Amino acid sequence: MDRSKKLSDTEYEIMEVLWASDSPMSAAQLSAYFVQHHNKEWKASTLATFLSRLTQKGLITSEREGRVPFYHPIKSRKAYEQDGAQGILDTLYDGSIKNFFAALYGGTQMSEADRNSLRDWLDNQ
Repeated sequence: MDRSKKLSDTEYEIMEVLWASDSPMSAAQLSAYFVQHHNKEWKASTLATFLSRLTQKGLITSEREGRVPFYHPIKSRKAYEQDGAQGILDTLYDGSIKNFFAALYGGTQMSEADRNSLRDWLDNQ
């Protein structure tokens, strides 16, 4: 994943709330949620900065209702995680799943159960 698309911890927290929401949320609603559930109180300008960054990273968009923008994700959690996993695979393992598994097991023997589970998963792809 492109470094410019990597999320900070706070950006990820905001995305988790937006991904879990059934409807778009205003900055005021997000702010109230974080005060109530995470005991985090941000200035309006701080939250606006996070929302602007998430918009620039192509993860959210907003639609105005009157003068109030409501934010919603345009990239799903699954798509974001897949992009991140592919980025790690490409960057660290030359895009090779074989190289990834070799590094993961570090020369130790993979159990028969793990081999069977992996084989079953691959057969269903």
